[in-house]
Amino acid sequence: MLYVTLFLAVVLLVSLGCDPAEPQANVDSEAKKIATFDGGDVTQGEFDEFAEQSGFGGMSEDDPQYKAAVQQIMPQLVGIEITKAYAAEHNITVSDEDVDQELAKIKGQVGEQARSSGQDLSDQEAYEQALKQNNITEEELRDDIQDNLPVQKVQEKVAGNAEPSDAEIQAYYDENKEAQFTTPEQRCVRHILFNKDQEQKAEDVKQQLEEGGDFAELAKENSQDPGSAEKGGDLGCLGEGETVPDFEEAAFGAEQGEIVGPVQTQFGYHVLEVTEIKPKQTRPLSEVESQIRAQLATEKQSTEFTKWLDEQKKQRDVKYLEGYKPA
Repeated sequence: MLYVTLFLAVVLLVSLGCDPAEPQANVDSEAKKIATFDGGDVTQGEFDEFAEQSGFGGMSEDDPQYKAAVQQIMPQLVGIEITKAYAAEHNITVSDEDVDQELAKIKGQVGEQARSSGQDLSDQEAYEQALKQNNITEEELRDDIQDNLPVQKVQEKVAGNAEPSDAEIQAYYDENKEAQFTTPEQRCVRHILFNKDQEQKAEDVKQQLEEGGDFAELAKENSQDPGSAEKGGDLGCLGEGETVPDFEEAAFGAEQGEIVGPVQTQFGYHVLEVTEIKPKQTRPLSEVESQIRAQLATEKQSTEFTKWLDEQKKQRDVKYLEGYKPA
């Protein structure tokens, strides 16, 4: 899905060296300031747009869910606007080249996602489809990127150096080795399925196989499983817990190349063969270190950026209109 940031163009009002103005209630609804801080503010219009993007749109202030929306949205919204103010104050700007690079990154991500879901699309084709689905033009997206990239640049400036140590990477690998980096044992299986009243036929076909019969041909001729019959009975490779218990017990108890059955399950009688046994495999740290490092770096940078934002909120003396202050 095309990534579209939550805000279009926002004009930053920077008033360095002055106390923040008080939030304003008695002004035009969209322009009403619901939070102010040294260097900027948050308006009702910005809140409403964020609420719409977050699934809270169309609610009145009397709606019980409105308070929940305030609690969820205001910390994020104030953080974004403070970050934009900081960018403006420190001349952190976005060039056309920056926008082009981000746009190219978006096209690549959208194209990769489309192809991973089975669509035969180029990056450009997937991108154009995503624009249409999200009802946004490329010009609007460019404006959105131009407006929000400073936030990313500030994040990189204040927290981009946060990196995990080798000991932290090793500890993460040790703690998550089984869950994330280990592929359980698998059995690659093909089968021929017979109806519940065809046990004798299953026995006959098994005998033909043991005498050298062609498994794929016999599956196409006899199997009552249309999904696998056309593929010569091939079910692919299965791990434990991925099929019904009796079938699994037979598959995991068989030797490679052994003809097993008939095995009775709720589907009927199966004659099966394990074509390959894939042993349990654990990827070594050397293969996944870069992946772990990137993940932990992202987490550390997020933590550092959150700390920076909390400090900024204190320094900039954030004030909220009644009803908009988060807990």
